[in-house]
Amino acid sequence: MNTIVIKLRTNLSGVAFILSLAVLFLQQFYASLAATVVIHTVDVVILLLIIVETFLPIRQEKYVQQYFQKHGVLCLSTLLFCAAFIFFKIKIGFIPTSPELILMFALIKNIFLFGKIIKNTADSAGGTERIMLNPAGTLLISFFMVIITGAFLLMLPAATPGTGHLDFLTALFTATSAVCVTGLSVINIATDLTTVGKVILVLLIQIGGLGIMVFSFFGMLAFRRKLSIAEKLTVSYMVSEDDMSGLFKALRVIVGSTFLVEAISAAFLFLGFSRTMGVSVKTLGFAAFHAVSAFCNAGFALFSNNLESFTGDPIISLTISFTIILGGIGFAVMYDTVRKIKSETHNAFRKKKATFFLPLNTQIVLAMTAGVLFISFAAFYLLEHTHAMKDFSLREQYLGAFFQAVTLRTAGFSTVSFASLTNATLLMMIFVMFVGGASGSTAGGIKLNTVAVVFAFFRSFLKNDKMVVIKKMSIPDEQVKKAFLIFGFGLSIVSAAIFVLTVTETLPFLPMAFETVSAFATVGLSTGITAQFSIVGKLILIFLMFIGRVGPLTILTAAGKKEHSDTAEYPYGAISLG
Repeated sequence: MNTIVIKLRTNLSGVAFILSLAVLFLQQFYASLAATVVIHTVDVVILLLIIVETFLPIRQEKYVQQYFQKHGVLCLSTLLFCAAFIFFKIKIGFIPTSPELILMFALIKNIFLFGKIIKNTADSAGGTERIMLNPAGTLLISFFMVIITGAFLLMLPAATPGTGHLDFLTALFTATSAVCVTGLSVINIATDLTTVGKVILVLLIQIGGLGIMVFSFFGMLAFRRKLSIAEKLTVSYMVSEDDMSGLFKALRVIVGSTFLVEAISAAFLFLGFSRTMGVSVKTLGFAAFHAVSAFCNAGFALFSNNLESFTGDPIISLTISFTIILGGIGFAVMYDTVRKIKSETHNAFRKKKATFFLPLNTQIVLAMTAGVLFISFAAFYLLEHTHAMKDFSLREQYLGAFFQAVTLRTAGFSTVSFASLTNATLLMMIFVMFVGGASGSTAGGIKLNTVAVVFAFFRSFLKNDKMVVIKKMSIPDEQVKKAFLIFGFGLSIVSAAIFVLTVTETLPFLPMAFETVSAFATVGLSTGITAQFSIVGKLILIFLMFIGRVGPLTILTAAGKKEHSDTAEYPYGAISLG
């Protein structure tokens, strides 16, 4: 296919998507006749752009039949979309009366357009090809597009009760917090969103937890679509899979384990919630929402006081805790651990020696997770059992301390009121939040793996070892450099953000620093001051959540230049240190 035609198709689908976002913004003014006319007109333009984009390359084919043979699926999907488009337009009518139909139409339209953009970008050459060959850049763009789309969806009248709607900044903050699986909120999720709004929110959480590209490429693989090298490179970068030959297996494990864990968690939560809410569809919806929010380490809750009403409930507390842990250790670690358990069980019955050994990364993650959880649990209990938890029973104190130790690893749920926490506890929590979960997981922070490598370097330095060694295995210099780069970048971003916020805000320093680290580490825990931030403060928090979700290394990789191939050597220069 001609390169110019491919670029033109990419531009047409991009224009259609931008117009669709504009329609989402205008839909809050449906009551106005002028706005209604503009909306319907723009929708017609979008449909025409899609038709032109799909059938434009026919001119490049010698025979029309050849084009339909080569692109049968594309043509069929476009025709089905056109049919759905006309159907919804007729059902909605000129002056809409059903917010649900409007929302469904908006979702179908934007998902279809987003898929077209991904497809056309993957097929294009030149500048757009360089984007696809830069996995970090592709990841940034995909998250940004999902956040903007989610913000406009949350602005729809159907997403909020009454006649009002969320303003753009509030919707953007909420969508960013959901897609970046943070959990910070400037609204009360329980009361300020309708059922439709909560469904949009949980979909954004799920997409953000797994990654929009994972969903896209898994769908391609499921339908046995052959992936290009650029596409494989992109998705392998996202799932931390170096061996692209095992990509389909890795994706299958990721998606399958996600839905399995969420389903099991939802079942236990349903049992727990039904004791107070009764057995109903609403209870099931609550269970599913919190299961997704927990596994994706989002921390959004559908109760006004988060989960403080369930402090002493072992079913709710432990189910959410273990769901958070599984989401925070990473898919590869879960897979390796299951393989190890199966191997040990099999060998125990057959009285054989171990046949499967855990990889170094898995050993590090499991050991660091256990260590951080124990330290966090002990510190929280010792600092707060006579303060915030003084009115709790001993069981509630243990459950509360364990739950908060788990949520510090970027989950954002709380069963203890943060209003009365001591400064020492807040400071301890800041350090734990900054570390976060494991690489390749739904958690944020600079990651446990990074901290392990940094500690190993200092240990090797103090012992005057030439190599950085962990569990009798040497760590490559490249990984050591990346670990310090991530650590330094994360510390610099957080420090700079706190400095700017001290200028723009009048809030207490320690709670403000707490919110800042919570945003960067995509934790979502709050001292209750998030809604009090100024417009500038909220924009800074949005920026931090975005960086924290895509990862400091992704930002640096996307912004960095390609590696130079020259082998020029420079003279050494001495610098006085220490």
